[in-house]
Amino acid sequence: MPPFDSRIISDYVVVDLETTGLSPENDRIIEIAAVRVVNDAVADTFSTLVDPHRHIDRYITEITGIDDSMVRGAPDIGEAMPHFLEFLGDMPILGHNVIRFDLRFLQAVSDLEVFCVDTLDIANHMHTGSYGNSLTALCARFGVINDNAHRALSDCLATHRVYQKMKEHYRNNGAYFTMAVSCNRKAYQENIRAKCRYGTVLTAEKDAKGSLLLSACGCPVGTVSGSRQEEFEENIHLVREITVSKLTENAKGKLLLGAEVRLGGR
Repeated sequence: MPPFDSRIISDYVVVDLETTGLSPENDRIIEIAAVRVVNDAVADTFSTLVDPHRHIDRYITEITGIDDSMVRGAPDIGEAMPHFLEFLGDMPILGHNVIRFDLRFLQAVSDLEVFCVDTLDIANHMHTGSYGNSLTALCARFGVINDNAHRALSDCLATHRVYQKMKEHYRNNGAYFTMAVSCNRKAYQENIRAKCRYGTVLTAEKDAKGSLLLSACGCPVGTVSGSRQEEFEENIHLVREITVSKLTENAKGKLLLGAEVRLGGR
């Protein structure tokens, strides 16, 4: 995962697809839309229906409003992709769940390799209340109106507006990720009991084995390794604070510790 600040960009192309299902291997694209954004403002749009040369199931029509009659006579994917790729140019792609969904469909029909910013990933790193992280939920959270949800161009425009709100949220409140702390050693357990409460500020440095060692008031309380250590090190220039975010006791009487790393913000 790239450093969080690399996901805060001003020039990008928002992309959204509608498809016959969820599988890039077995399903087909039925609509492609894109919105070019320059200096945070919409500069141009692209939208086309795509003939999948197969029946569109009723449940897809109920979600998207797209049926067989609408795509009949539309360009097929072989005709549509060159126009889309020309519109995209060399700009990064932004979208909601774009890395795990839209990009996989696009790569199934092209050799597209591009830097992607995923608003779902950003939402997972922000405290956005109890709304949830779907595009619909984020629109509600940030007051963005999406008049034609599940049509690709409308979803692109909504995603752009949500992203702009997210950037403002990040500037004001920062972002975060959590780390599970390995704290089985007796000394760590004793220090946690003596020094840690919810919200206690922690410090971090590497131990002799290269793992990230967390301490409270100068007393070591546990280590972090693997992908979460990598995420910490990639974002170390953004780290504002590390605090205890989880403190529970298991059935064997051992304390379990979680840490929240706050990034950026004022």
